[in-house]
Amino acid sequence: MSRLDEDRKKIDVIDRQIAELFEKRFEIVKDVIEYKIENRLPILNSGREAEITRKNTALIQDEDIREYFKVWYEELLLLSKEYQKQIQEEQ
Repeated sequence: MSRLDEDRKKIDVIDRQIAELFEKRFEIVKDVIEYKIENRLPILNSGREAEITRKNTALIQDEDIREYFKVWYEELLLLSKEYQKQIQEEQ
């Protein structure tokens, strides 16, 4: 097996883990929006969003990819807000 094939298999394993964690995260996001609906809270909390983006971006040790992670994380938060909005509109 070539190094490329080995690396692709490793990526496949990581992708499965990411998918599992994504699903778990969005299960919790659903709980969060249900709480927000019950308590008439807005979807967006920009202060919290900025703080968790900063905190999680700082976890990336490799400076060469830190900015890529930040972009990816911000997109994750955008998707989370869109999901919350969808649930809110269905209620």
